Amino acid sequence: MLSLNTSASGFTWPNARACAERCVLAYQQATANAPDTDTHAIVLDEGTCITVAFRGTASVRDWIEDCEFRMQTLTWEQNNISAEVHDGFLKCLDSVLQDVTHQVNSCLQAASRPVFITGHSLGGALAILCALEMYRQKVPIAAVYTFGQPRVCNRIFQNLYDAVLFEETFRVVNQNDIVPRTPGVLMGYHHCGQEIFLPVGGGWSVNPSTWSKLLSDALGLWGAYRHRQDVLVAEHFMAAYQRRISIL
Repeated sequence: MLSLNTSASGFTWPNARACAERCVLAYQQATANAPDTDTHAIVLDEGTCITVAFRGTASVRDWIEDCEFRMQTLTWEQNNISAEVHDGFLKCLDSVLQDVTHQVNSCLQAASRPVFITGHSLGGALAILCALEMYRQKVPIAAVYTFGQPRVCNRIFQNLYDAVLFEETFRVVNQNDIVPRTPGVLMGYHHCGQEIFLPVGGGWSVNPSTWSKLLSDALGLWGAYRHRQDVLVAEHFMAAYQRRISIL
């Protein structure tokens, strides 16, 4: 198993690959789960650090078709600022947050170490919400790595999050993955942190411009149409992310 580099500052591919492995593990094991919301997370004491990984969506198609995009105002809003997040994501996190927080604090009591938070798909959305809550509880957040993560919040929450965790948050996105495009911006949803964009032609870029992404999207989708490939869903699976980042 790969080791997380706690001395690294900023984004690194070794840490991205290590977090991706933890995301896969979250599909197989759980130290915290809530059957009523089907939410699963695993807290790992890595020795030099602590990792929290949230499991992703069991069925991508069902999630896209059935998901309600209603927002919920956070109860800890300050100065009459209405920070809002996806209602379903918030309910999923709330169902396991107490258990996850207890496990992380137990590890920190043994020895104070940096905490990595990660997740794939829905798990990535939960990682974002969890990271800000743990930051507010003064948990030492080293980095947040998400893969194929949907949008989570309104602009106000994004500003609150990015003010404190922008430099530590890395959102890895396959070009033809449909999930990071949902819920839509026109519905008031936004992403937090920095985008690590993986174009179809290879390579990667950090926070690419909208125009470069549109051009990349057009080329990728045209190629998929020509080969009759359902890449919008296929590129979302964790295995697809692991294939891409294994060579970077």
